Amino acid sequence: MKITIEKIADKEKEEALLRITEMTPDIQAAISLLENGEQVLIGIRGDERVPCPISKIYYIESVDEKTFLYTKSECLEVKYKLYELESILDQRFFRCSKSMICNMRKIQSIKAGDNSRLNATLLNGEALIITRSYVPEFKKRLGLRP
Repeated sequence: MKITIEKIADKEKEEALLRITEMTPDIQAAISLLENGEQVLIGIRGDERVPCPISKIYYIESVDEKTFLYTKSECLEVKYKLYELESILDQRFFRCSKSMICNMRKIQSIKAGDNSRLNATLLNGEALIITRSYVPEFKKRLGLRP
């Protein structure tokens, strides 16, 4: 894809022109980012409320009826259920088990595991399991054979 950037005078209004053959989830995400800026979730650390850009999230996990989001170096609690987050988050995120959503752009490697599961290693070294009921959709999203 060719990208052209043109600097304009201060008085002119900024605009973005996209010439596309098909509306894809990636293009839709780019449009949303241009229109709204980066989406942020509010996490809780102790008695503080901490904004966390979704691009910083590696995975989100539900444990003992609480939901936690994990970045490269910290863990924050969020006041959402996983199914609510699935509807909020964009196509970068994938439900990989009943209790976890992962950011597909933070996956470093994948290898076959036991019982038709996949083992994913994230960029921060953490290991996740993609359970067998979610493997076909995961492979489809990666463009792999099911």
